[in-house]
Amino acid sequence: MKLLHIDASPRTVRSVTRKLSAVFVSALRLSHTDLQVTHRDVGHNPPPFISDAWIGAAFAQGDFEDPSMKGALHHSDELASELLTCDALLIASPMHNFHVSASLKAWIDQVVRTDMTFKITEEGPVPLVRGKKALVVTSRGGFVAGTAYDFQEPYLRTILGFIGITDVTFIHAEGVNSSDQDRDDAITTASVKLVALAETW
Repeated sequence: MKLLHIDASPRTVRSVTRKLSAVFVSALRLSHTDLQVTHRDVGHNPPPFISDAWIGAAFAQGDFEDPSMKGALHHSDELASELLTCDALLIASPMHNFHVSASLKAWIDQVVRTDMTFKITEEGPVPLVRGKKALVVTSRGGFVAGTAYDFQEPYLRTILGFIGITDVTFIHAEGVNSSDQDRDDAITTASVKLVALAETW
């Protein structure tokens, strides 16, 4: 199994999502001895935001040999290739202001690209990323699951589904900023779920 692991937390040792995603990867190695992991730490090394040059190159018609265009898409080519060649995707990200972090959004903007991960036809958009499953591990400072404040899970389900990843599992660690006890409980509960999931993934 080839796993693409995206860490999007700007934190290090205090990151809940980094801790939980590491638990999952360790457990997954026990059930998949051939596991190959590509790790992208966008929380510490965020991809560049898309630019006017990026847009011009991404939507250029036909083949082009302009070095500036190729340079504008260098990061996108690399990140999208990692996504297209993996078997499974693991995204670990805290909730920031009820949504995804800016670094994760920057990664998404680089990989959700016309004629690479989706295409536009007369019938509408067609996803090009097929046969993959995803796990999204999140941390939330409060308790927002199922409320109007949760723009994180609906957005990620929508954007991943748009490019063709519809088999998506979410595991949330909620209330991590409420109290030390709530934080410990959230990490323990999520860890148990992740270890169980790794056995069947």
